[in-house]
Amino acid sequence: MRASAASSPCYLVEWYRSALSGDQLDRVAASIEACAASESAGGSRVHLLAIVAVPADEVIFGIFAADSEADVVQTCRRARMSAQRVTAAVGLGGAAMRVTH
Repeated sequence: MRASAASSPCYLVEWYRSALSGDQLDRVAASIEACAASESAGGSRVHLLAIVAVPADEVIFGIFAADSEADVVQTCRRARMSAQRVTAAVGLGGAAMRVTH
């Protein structure tokens, strides 16, 4: 995680969508990252930290570090992935970023 992302509040975004293929999910993530970079270039810090799809539940989760919830909402809207739910997240970092199997 970048230093600027580490110091920003985190937000969990939920999108309720039917199953996306791996390629489609990659395109969604790339679009969101591009819009986040554009927002950040304009002065608002927004970083997509992770994106996870749960096909069985038809939901996609995104974890963002951002200056504000409004910045996250705007980034998602610009990426044509308007969020159905945005929640402030806590406890992100350290062991929380590790993936275990």
